[in-house]
Amino acid sequence: MPCPSRHSGSPTTTWEGAQAAPLGESWQRCRHPAEFRRKVLDLVNAGRPVRQIAHHLGISEQTLHVRRRQHLIDIGQLPGPTREDRVEPVTARRRIAELEAEPAAHRRATELMGKVVPPEDASRPSR
Repeated sequence: MPCPSRHSGSPTTTWEGAQAAPLGESWQRCRHPAEFRRKVLDLVNAGRPVRQIAHHLGISEQTLHVRRRQHLIDIGQLPGPTREDRVEPVTARRRIAELEAEPAAHRRATELMGKVVPPEDASRPSR
């Protein structure tokens, strides 16, 4: 199935259950559903040439090779970090980035509030 954020309308072709993006569109920054990725890997594992699959579905050959290699790692046929191994560090990096951004956001909010609301001491009448 094509990525809804990048492709409009219906897919241009289907091939053994794997729907293609419009020709010329890339799979690069698009997250296809797991079922689509599984069907594409099934085509590769069935012996279809990667070049043929990539051309027909509008996906780069490199992307297919990378996804196939990661699949082999995930099922234990090749050494390397699995997808599950990568989830925790990615989540941690995102949380760290959020925490690092908080002080800057608070400083900016304080600056803006200082310009809009005068300090309490300035609003009190002097004695």
